[in-house]
Parts: sequence; C-alpha cells; structure tokens
Amino acid sequence: MNKVLTATYHAVYSDAKEGDELTLLTAPLASTAEVQSLYEGGIIDIESALPAALHSLGATAVEVAGAVKRRKQNDANGVDSKLLEAQNQTKVGDADVALKGAQTQKTLAEVSVVQQSASKVKAETAKIKHDAAAPHPTPGAAAGSSGAGSSGAGSSGAGGKK
Repeated sequence: MNKVLTATYHAVYSDAKEGDELTLLTAPLASTAEVQSLYEGGIIDIESALPAALHSLGATAVEVAGAVKRRKQNDANGVDSKLLEAQNQTKVGDADVALKGAQTQKTLAEVSVVQQSASKVKAETAKIKHDAAAPHPTPGAAAGSSGAGSSGAGSSGAGGKK
C-alpha cells in the first residue's frame, strides 16, 4: 500500500524529491484515554502505547519514531519517568507559589496606595468642613472690612446731622 501511495505521489507531483515517501498510518484507537487505560491495565506495553497515543494526537511517523527512540534511551539509562514527572510537577507547583506570592505583594502595594489616597481625601474633607463651619477672615478681607466700618461711621454721622 505504501509503495502505491508513494508512486502515485511521484506521478502527480513531478517536482517531488526522490527520497519522499508516503506512509499510511491508521488510528484504530479513538483517543489517548483508551491507550492510557490499556497501558495502565497492563494490556499493552510502552512500545505499543507510545506510538498509538502519539499517532492519535496527530504526530508524524518521524515524531513517533523519535519519541520511541528517546524512551528506549531513557529506559536503558535507568531514567525513571515517574520521578521526572514528579519533579516537573514540583517545579510547576513552585512556580505557582512564586507567582501567587508576587501577586499578593502587588495587591498589598496597591492597597497601600489606595489607603494613602483615602487618607489624603479624608484630610482634605476635614479641612473643607472646618473652613465651612468657622470661616476665618483672610488678610485682604480684614483690610476691606475696616475701611467699610469707617465709611459706615461717617455715614451715620451724616445721618445724625439731619
């Protein structure tokens, strides 16, 4: 089947490279969940599960072969995949804690700014209420009122002559 596909490809596409090859891949399993269940149940081994899972995710034959090769190397080197997964989960957890800590610090800084703004508004409000309750003469207003008092005295004196 693969030879027929490759020959047809080369016949249709004259500019196809000589080494290009088409390979038919089928996905008899509907999802990675099925593959996972079979693997965890011990029905299939990693050599079968890994290609099936990657293929159902849309990986190419080259990507599948590379993943299988890496897995074999890790197994040969004694790399514990569950340990690596646990370490990765720990790193993700540590990063999450650091992020939440930074967000908390940011929120505390923002609260401080809001509190300072609120204190400033309270002080301004208190000053406005104080000034409104007991108006204090300003230096310019005091000079004007003393002049008004002397002119008022002069007018009452004129009124007394009548």
